[in-house]
Amino acid sequence: MIETANFCGVSGDSYRFERMGLEKDWAKVAGVVVFAAPDGRGWRVIRVVEQGGVEGDVSVFWRWRDARRYGATAVFVRRDTDILRRRREAADLTLGLDPVCAPDCEGVRIAA
Repeated sequence: MIETANFCGVSGDSYRFERMGLEKDWAKVAGVVVFAAPDGRGWRVIRVVEQGGVEGDVSVFWRWRDARRYGATAVFVRRDTDILRRRREAADLTLGLDPVCAPDCEGVRIAA
């Protein structure tokens, strides 16, 4: 059984995501990724990112590690190979969902 969830962006568009098991190769899937934590009957969004699904891209794991520090326990993926659409959707979701961890939260720590 595939678990799905819909997340809405600031535009009002609803995007359907598939929950991926942590043991799956979700890092190799091109698309938009939502790291989340259970919150009552729904999900608290920790971070929204887009990824290219490139083999060997370690930044994906650093983002997941960072999101886990903020309580993320689930990974949701919306598959999409179109980079412009992925970036547009990730930006729409980030603005609409107000994630706990901002898109550049690890960059801010490094600069400090």
